[in-house]
Amino acid sequence: MDVSFPWEFSQIEKRVDAIDPVKYGSSRNYIDGDVTKLSPYISRGVISSKYVLDHVLQKGFKHYKISKFIQELAWREYYQNLWWEKKDHLFQDLKNEQSFVKHREFPKSVFLGEMGIDSLNKEILDFYKTGYLHNHVRMYIASIVCNIAGAYWELPSEWMFYYLKDADPASNVCSWQWVAGSFSNKKYFANQENINRYLHASEQGTYLDNTYEFLMGNDIVPKILQSKISKKEMGLETNLKDWAIRNGLMNSIDQSFSPFLDFSARTVFLYDFYNLDPLWHKEEAGEKVLVLEPKLFDRFPVSDMTLDFVWDLGRNIPNLKLFVGEFSELKNKFSSEAKFYFKEHPTNLHYTGISEDRDWMFPEVRGYFPSFFSYWKKVEKKYFENKSGQPSLFPDL
Repeated sequence: MDVSFPWEFSQIEKRVDAIDPVKYGSSRNYIDGDVTKLSPYISRGVISSKYVLDHVLQKGFKHYKISKFIQELAWREYYQNLWWEKKDHLFQDLKNEQSFVKHREFPKSVFLGEMGIDSLNKEILDFYKTGYLHNHVRMYIASIVCNIAGAYWELPSEWMFYYLKDADPASNVCSWQWVAGSFSNKKYFANQENINRYLHASEQGTYLDNTYEFLMGNDIVPKILQSKISKKEMGLETNLKDWAIRNGLMNSIDQSFSPFLDFSARTVFLYDFYNLDPLWHKEEAGEKVLVLEPKLFDRFPVSDMTLDFVWDLGRNIPNLKLFVGEFSELKNKFSSEAKFYFKEHPTNLHYTGISEDRDWMFPEVRGYFPSFFSYWKKVEKKYFENKSGQPSLFPDL
């Protein structure tokens, strides 16, 4: 299965054009299903969910025939709405206290890809190389880590976020909480039969090779999952300046910006980890700056592989320049007359200047909804005929 992610915008457009939302709806749960692999580009703001939906509908697909595909896009928007409403409370148990919590670390065997489930071990080891995990694999791992090994969801969600090219705090955290039962009415479990079916495996005799009733009622952690590893031991940290120096983007640890930045500019377009849209203000003159703030990555660390991907995507934006530092530092280097433009996002609420809306699919459906279904009913009423379907978690597309 090809899990490459080209950075060229022309290749991303081809990937959008190749979407078959009907096949997607019928096969996406399988490891070799007809998924779009667009999630990293949506998460990094190269394209939007609206861009994808508009393109599919323009090709003549009727919304009621591709409701599953639209719902997966809607899940992402629902999570973003939830982040806006909940702010930092998103990163706490949202509905219930997670039960069966035995520790707040991470099962070492899962981290090493030696967890006793061969098909999942392979996916984890590949994950470290590719930054990609299939939707069902994410759910299987989360279920084992939280509901079989007894780990609290917080650190495991940080581990997955760290390596994901489609790393998005809202989608990631809410999905982990859904699996762990802190954002749902019950925990999610998968047994070996389920894993074998969707991963085309044939494993037997594992600690998951049992009935759901047994798995849900068992409170003994399998020995292979008992050894734990901490965040520090896993090395989940980001050093932006070290990364920039290694890639030749900065000359020294004391430098925080590209030597080609023009601080006399009066118009500045700000790009960041969540906005790398090459079509945004494409024809307008001004300094185009990718701002990577250390404080943000201290809170949400990502791997060098993810940063490499970000910088590659930035190559779609002509004359994009790098600034490693806080927004306040950047602003102080420009004239007081400079105007800063940026796309709104929960991570840049401290920016000052001209904030522009992201491309929401359903801009008229905003606010807090306690569940996706309550949100989706509102979307259907406002935008579509009343067609329902069963959504899934971890909307990786």
